[in-house]
Amino acid sequence: MATCRVIIAEAMRALKALGVGDAPGIDELSVGIEAICLLTLEIHEARGPMLDVDVTANVIPSENQRIRIQAGSTISVTLPNAIPMFSTPDPYDYGFPPSRGCGATIAPVGTTGAADGVQYRQPRDGTRIEIVGTTQALYFYRADINTWTAATGLTLDGQTPFNNRYSSALAALVAERMMEMLPGGGEPTPGLARRIARGRSALMLRTGVVHDRVIADYF
Repeated sequence: MATCRVIIAEAMRALKALGVGDAPGIDELSVGIEAICLLTLEIHEARGPMLDVDVTANVIPSENQRIRIQAGSTISVTLPNAIPMFSTPDPYDYGFPPSRGCGATIAPVGTTGAADGVQYRQPRDGTRIEIVGTTQALYFYRADINTWTAATGLTLDGQTPFNNRYSSALAALVAERMMEMLPGGGEPTPGLARRIARGRSALMLRTGVVHDRVIADYF
């Protein structure tokens, strides 16, 4: 599994700033880990809006939710093992979900139980859960290791919050970010430019992940 240190080294090799068998110095590692942290937040924003949920009691959220802990509340947020198959009681109601006044969508609730394939499924790779309030945290689900991975407080020898199959794509974007910070930085080579474009498409489009259908809202 690629650690942040491995991603930084690959990015520097792509920039020809590091030879085969060499290791990045402390300054390069500092710049690289900062680049990974900033890219993670940018990718989090680019993957679309979260469902905002205000809570005052213990909760097991569903995927792609932003849990806002109300001031004065001390609660436990448990990351789910399984996600409801449908976000509404009747999945065949012509796309019209029930609401709690003013059109507010009922927030789905996850479970620590098994994904039975009838009511619950496993979280999808790359989905997120964010916690704000007294405590702040951001988690990405990694299907390759079957766990929620913290996307904040990243360390050099810790895992990235992205599936291992995106390691090359992430390294290309880190190289783009580090390019002007390293000696001799400038325009990427044609090969690296193509790799950066492929990496951006891989991380944003995620063609290997199932996506929910989109229902148009005209009112």
